Amino acid sequence: MDPIQETDTAKTRWHWVLVIAMNVAVLTELCVAMYLASSSAEDFTATFLKAFFGMLIPTLAIGILGKRRLRSVSVPLGD
Repeated sequence: MDPIQETDTAKTRWHWVLVIAMNVAVLTELCVAMYLASSSAEDFTATFLKAFFGMLIPTLAIGILGKRRLRSVSVPLGD
């Protein structure tokens, strides 16, 4: 029994592009939400949560749809 199990990693170049784009988008959304929340110190948490999750949920939905669309692509990473 091998205790290390392999995970399903991105197989194509477009999967890597999608993962990097999603990471950049989430980090950008985090920065924007922090900036918006810092302008109103009295309700920082409420402003941050509204701004961040308002942007995060559509981004995750787009990422899920992009992953499903790329699922049928079978171009190897080395090409």
